[in-house]
Amino acid sequence: MNWIKEIKYFYDWLRDHALSHGAQALWFYLMYRNNACALPTTSGEWLWRVEFTVRVEHLEQALGCDYRSVIRYRKELADAGRLKYQKAVKGRHPGIYTMIPFVKNLGPVTRENLGGGQALVYDYVGGMHDTAVIKNSQNGRIAADETTALSSF
Repeated sequence: MNWIKEIKYFYDWLRDHALSHGAQALWFYLMYRNNACALPTTSGEWLWRVEFTVRVEHLEQALGCDYRSVIRYRKELADAGRLKYQKAVKGRHPGIYTMIPFVKNLGPVTRENLGGGQALVYDYVGGMHDTAVIKNSQNGRIAADETTALSSF
């Protein structure tokens, strides 16, 4: 995923979708955390993990809110189709997050990381260009952004 493009597309998406400020802050923080756990590949690319974990205590601290607010913001993002969440198992592992990219031809693929292990990451599938389609609320048109995928990493 390309963080800068996703932020642009997020703002474009917000023109037609209402999210609370807390849900927006959570989206940005989760994007930051997902970017921070990107994996280098043997070819030198950095790819974002499809699934990553974040402890709710970290979210409370980062957002400056309580547990119930984090739950509300997370549900708001999930209901809006911007993330998937697998519930934490208390005392065993934190919740598992999956960010839903705006770029339409990004998909989960298994790649080898530098440690020789396999990881499920987002990568381009079905072509060399990324395309994000965002409805423009002012004129009702669909806007597409295409750039060379490999140069965006």
